[in-house]
Parts: sequence; structure tokens; C-alpha cells
Amino acid sequence: MPIKSFNSLHGTAFSLPEMVYRTLRDAILNGTLAPGQMLRQEEVAVRLGVSRSPLREALPRLEAEGIVTLHPRRGYAVATIDPKEIGEAFDLRILLETELGRRSISMRTDHDVAQAYRIISEMTDLINNAEQSDRSKWFELNGVFHHTLLAPADCPHHMRVLQASRGTIEIYVRAEVRLTGDLEHAQHEHFLLAQAFENGDADRFLSLIKSHSIHTRDRLLAGLKKSAEARLVETAVNGSQTA
Repeated sequence: MPIKSFNSLHGTAFSLPEMVYRTLRDAILNGTLAPGQMLRQEEVAVRLGVSRSPLREALPRLEAEGIVTLHPRRGYAVATIDPKEIGEAFDLRILLETELGRRSISMRTDHDVAQAYRIISEMTDLINNAEQSDRSKWFELNGVFHHTLLAPADCPHHMRVLQASRGTIEIYVRAEVRLTGDLEHAQHEHFLLAQAFENGDADRFLSLIKSHSIHTRDRLLAGLKKSAEARLVETAVNGSQTA
């Protein structure tokens, strides 16, 4: 289980439990730790060079985000990607983001608009870099971008609910990109969102919020189907070779 070291976080203000949380979260979201993989605390602690104490703080946080699940008498495991749950997760995202977007569009400031375009510029630069660390940074900025568009609504409860579901959504979004390799399409939609946000075009802004989630969901489902079909073909080929 090759978990990336958190040495890069040393020297920061992060506590040890926070560093463990961030390291595990990144390992799960970038696919290093596979869906369904058991997280045996003794093994994870050895890999990270820590005691089990910071793990006991980090794992419940990841569970609250929907990134890991706790199985009775078995322990924690990386959450699986269930196609049946994808629709529900994105329906919730659309419901919350459209309500927040409806309020946000009339409350935005020039600073909010400038911030949105600045983030898009940074994300575009990262797309051109093949480093995995830059792709992880792109996903971080993706969350910041969406938050920037919705924060002017000043609805902290809605934002907390949306934030609480971000782990599950991010697993799906990152899986979609791993399966399709398509960041450019998402980035184009981000630019259209920023334009509508800048222009104060509420109807277009809300329509784009909805279509952006729907397109991501549909690409993910198509990618999962293609991946499953490829595994079936591989199994059939391997079976014929050993027959």
C-alpha cells in the first residue's frame, strides 16, 4: 500500500492528526488507495511512521466526508463507487448548488468575479503539467472555484451540508477524470460559469450549474461502464488462454 509520505507538510502549522488526515485523503482521492481497500490501522500507521492515535482522529473525519466506511468487526475501508448512489449524490449537489447559485448571483462583488477568473487561470496552467501533484492541486482549486461562485449567497448552513458531501462527490469527480482523462471539458464549463457569474445572468448561471453536474455524472457513468466492459473482455481473454 504505497501511501505518499507527508514529509512535504512538515514545517507547516498542521498538527500530526491533520497531516495524517490530509495524506490519507489525498491517497484515496488520487486512487493510490483503491475503492473497497481495507485500511488496517496497524499497517497504515507503520507506512506513515506514526502511532495509531492520529489515525483514530483522522479516520472518523474521512468517514464523515463519505470517503471511508466503517464495517463492524472489520474496520475502515475506502468507500466504493456505487453506480446506484451516483445519481443521488449528484442530485443533492444540483439541489444545493442551484439554490446557492440563485442567491449568490445577485450578491456577487467584483472581487468575487476576479477571484473566479484567477482560479481558472491557475487551473488551466496545471492542466498543461502532467505531474500527479499538479492534478491533485487542480482538484483542490476546483473545490475553491465552486466555493467562490456560491459563497456570496451567505448561507452557511447550506454550505456546510454541501461541504459535508464533498468527499463523496470528489471521489466521483476524480474517478470520472481518471476514467476519461478529460479535464479540458470541465475547464471549458468552468469558464462559461465564470462568464455568466460576471454578467449576472441568473438563468444561464443556474442552467450551467445543473448541466455541469449532469455532464460530470454522465461521463462518470459512461467511464464506469467502459471500464467494466474492459474487465469482462480481459477476464474472457485470460480464461481462454488458461483453458
